[in-house]
Amino acid sequence: MSKNPRVGVWFAAAAMIFFTRALLFSTWQSRAPEVALALHLDTAQMGLLVMLFPAGGLLGILFANSLSNRFGAGKLTIFGFSLGAISLYLLGLSVTSGNVWLAGLCLLGMGLPMAIADFSGNIQGTEVNNRSSRSLFPAIHAAFGVGMMLAAAFSSYLINNKVGIEFNYLTVAIVVAAGSIWAGLVFPDHVKKVVSKEEKQATSRLARKVWTEKRTLTIALIGFSFIMAEISAGTWLPIALKNSGFSGAEAASAFGWFWVVITVTRSVGGFVVDRVGRFGSIMLSAIVTGLGVSVFVFDSLIHMPYLGIALWGMGLALGFPMSVNSMSDDASHAAPRINMIITVVYISSILVGPVIGTIGQVFSIYAAFAVPLALMVISAILSPVTKEKA
Repeated sequence: MSKNPRVGVWFAAAAMIFFTRALLFSTWQSRAPEVALALHLDTAQMGLLVMLFPAGGLLGILFANSLSNRFGAGKLTIFGFSLGAISLYLLGLSVTSGNVWLAGLCLLGMGLPMAIADFSGNIQGTEVNNRSSRSLFPAIHAAFGVGMMLAAAFSSYLINNKVGIEFNYLTVAIVVAAGSIWAGLVFPDHVKKVVSKEEKQATSRLARKVWTEKRTLTIALIGFSFIMAEISAGTWLPIALKNSGFSGAEAASAFGWFWVVITVTRSVGGFVVDRVGRFGSIMLSAIVTGLGVSVFVFDSLIHMPYLGIALWGMGLALGFPMSVNSMSDDASHAAPRINMIITVVYISSILVGPVIGTIGQVFSIYAAFAVPLALMVISAILSPVTKEKA
């Protein structure tokens, strides 16, 4: 592990683990229909299986801060991504053998270290951002979108050429392991080993304290809102389009367009943040996201679904990254606060499916999108809390 990496190299390493985490997640998601078919799972059963990934993440994030303090971000990244890569490969083997229980265990094994990696990536990203004269955090998050798109494209290519899921998962697992191990070797070895009972108690008190801080909880609510809006689109946008008459290919293409917009916006988002500030970026993100959801929901009147999707993605691009960045104003409290907001992310990942699905079943998917729309209104109102603290 490095002691004092250059900002450019440090930036590349932080972006790398966002990229490899997206490769892993998107590769699994892209072939999820094959997984359900091979394991003979109906929709409800597949829904339970899918929930194991964020459930593993929620379990892992509970220990992320303490593990990072004890072993350092570099070692934690190397171990976590190695476990995630191995779990992805074993998932391919379990699917082809029809072993549902092993598949579930592999998804837990993927989710657990990925949540820890999510924490480490955001910690490293905020440190790089704070050491740079320019806003780099949006570009670091853009690497996640690149990984999502490339993994989906690679999986699609292999599916079209009738290449099995085992080869797909093995290839991506090797890339994920190699890239993230390099990143882990770059990260500074800032290990803060707890050596006394008093220090352990102080660390525990601080971890609990952040859950009672009004500003921290408010920012976490904003971050939760953006993640709910993102996952709502990721899970239900293609389904809504298909239900409204789009073909499967058109719905998939529209979803690809959604991630292209997010990635491009994040790539240039630093310029926006430098000009309007963090608070202005979050408020603008909430307004644009809400506008995009509205245009999409009222497509029967407006007839511009792609515009709605573009605005939805453009707004989401900066909302959550800047929410995370808002947690790092006080360096001594940054780690437990970021741990807290990542925990909220995984809670929302578990909740969004049942909430949107239930409302969609009773009313319609389009009506269910009122949930992220309402959350964007709330986020815009609360956004002043994210103003930079001296």
